Amino acid sequence: MPELPEVETIRRRLEEKVIGRRIERAVVRLGKIIIHPSTREFQRAVRGEQIQGIKRRGKYLIFETPKTRIVVHLGMTGQLTFWDKNRADDREFQVHPLTGLQRARQHSVDKHTHITLFFRDGNALHYRDIRQFGKWRLYRRGEFEKSGFLDRLGLEPFTPGYCWNAFQLQLEGRHRCVKTLLLDQAFVAGVGNIYADEALFEARIHPEAPASSLSQGEQKRLFHAILRVLERGLENNGTTIRDFVDPDGEEGGNQEFLQVYGRKGDNCLHCGTAIQRVVISQRSSHFCPHCQPAQ
Repeated sequence: MPELPEVETIRRRLEEKVIGRRIERAVVRLGKIIIHPSTREFQRAVRGEQIQGIKRRGKYLIFETPKTRIVVHLGMTGQLTFWDKNRADDREFQVHPLTGLQRARQHSVDKHTHITLFFRDGNALHYRDIRQFGKWRLYRRGEFEKSGFLDRLGLEPFTPGYCWNAFQLQLEGRHRCVKTLLLDQAFVAGVGNIYADEALFEARIHPEAPASSLSQGEQKRLFHAILRVLERGLENNGTTIRDFVDPDGEEGGNQEFLQVYGRKGDNCLHCGTAIQRVVISQRSSHFCPHCQPAQ
């Protein structure tokens, strides 16, 4: 699932491509992707609207037009790619050897392309999602402010709200293991499985440690480690494990810098101990038993 660095990378790339463009029409090929309102209302509401800005909150993208807010969550395999009328489509999709997931730098509509926003200048924005877990919501401008839809999200990294005092308050009374807590978007928004494992490694905290057991020193290390691993992900344009691509169809590069995630059996880059994998809250968790000893 795309996490904060991947979603922010998409936001930055799309800003360069779609700001100022006016939507001619929307084609929705799979209605269940549109959670609110109805497909017909969605298509009617976006017609003629000009994209004025793109924001991000946690793992959500928010497209701003004069009358609407379009909120997009990419789910597990959602891809937003810009279709340039002056550019040739890839003749063949690249198929991932393990998962079968497909991606292309620029692609024509296929059976997994569920939504397309066509712009008046002849270009388009495709939403492609093989596993179909992504969700789109549209709110009229006043409706969005009143909905409180994103209010449940926790601290937002790289904003003034992500500060040491707020982080400490979020930890108070938390008894779940720290890896499970990091996956809770009501704690810190945008952190998922990859960056949770990486942050815990940098903070030298075992993923199964109860959050309530962390010393103040461990809490501070985790507070800073979250920012470091997210920042590194951003600097490398996201992590591509299977299907993440930016709006130009380009893969991220952060997978080359991962310390523990996906490295089961490999030697720890710091101490040489074999990286281990356990399942926590039905998610794979990778850690070094020497650098992150159990309490």
